[in-house]
Amino acid sequence: MNLYDLVRRKDRYVVVTGELGAVEVRRPGGMVRAIAMTPGAELRIRDAHGATCLAHFPAEPGWRIDAEAGANLQIAVAAGDALLPLADVRVKPGATADVGLDWPVPTPRQFDLVLRATGRSPLHLVVGPHMTPRTALLPLLRGRGVEVGPGLNPVVRPARGIEVRYVEKKHPRDWAATYAKRELTAAEMALWDHYVVDSARFLTGFEPGSLDFVFSNHVLEHLVDPIGTLARWWERLAPGGILAGVVPDARFTFDWRQPRWSIEDVRAQRALVADEPTEAMYERWCRYTSPENTPASLRARDYSIHVTYLTPELMRQILDDVIATVQATGQPEPDA
Repeated sequence: MNLYDLVRRKDRYVVVTGELGAVEVRRPGGMVRAIAMTPGAELRIRDAHGATCLAHFPAEPGWRIDAEAGANLQIAVAAGDALLPLADVRVKPGATADVGLDWPVPTPRQFDLVLRATGRSPLHLVVGPHMTPRTALLPLLRGRGVEVGPGLNPVVRPARGIEVRYVEKKHPRDWAATYAKRELTAAEMALWDHYVVDSARFLTGFEPGSLDFVFSNHVLEHLVDPIGTLARWWERLAPGGILAGVVPDARFTFDWRQPRWSIEDVRAQRALVADEPTEAMYERWCRYTSPENTPASLRARDYSIHVTYLTPELMRQILDDVIATVQATGQPEPDA
């Protein structure tokens, strides 16, 4: 469960009492993301039973407490007025403390998750490292390439040795009017000539074997057929080309309530041969991710929903299918 993200964007399921916030702090091992809590602060995750990452009652959520001596964090399952303790973590002088959840408890079918800072000192609940996968990928992207679906904030920028085009489904002016609801800035206008209107799924404006890289940043989860899409992107690459990208882990982003997906789900969706989300895809996204919306309201705003719900394991299986697809066409295996 990505508590940092839930608190940072004030997720509708988050209830905060006292002084509490999402912060990034530097530690000897590097930057980390944490929840800063003062004594008496409480973080309640409503309807936590719907979180896919809690479905198997993990004993080790990967959290730790950094604080001075006297800090104390209590975690409990809450159902009505009942509190069922899961953890009572006290920090010793000069030490950090890992957080373990003491399942099993007589867990009701519906419950909240409550975290309370009950000690004398403030604390940081460290929930993960400050990850910068985009920065790590950038040195790989050289030559002539494409960034798919960057919106108005592309990651790959033109530079010596980098010739990049940006593929969007709308002209930047129209994209800004639809999604950003504003005019383009001068910096955005400066990149205007690098944009092309094309299909993210097919890249029809680029010849096979013509690109040194194809990069996407939080795009594949919006596409109905990620397997076929990645295979077609690979067709556009010259020998030695790079296929790179970043996708969200559905277990820890705002899709954290979506049922866990399998490779069979991805394959079944591919068989639909649909370019745009179906009504069932809109209904599924509204039901689990955004119940305050309706398919009709999202269509009216041309809102781009997630239609594929990815995890690291599932992404590896998708890439295996991509390799099999590429092999069937006689192309070299992708360096994805």
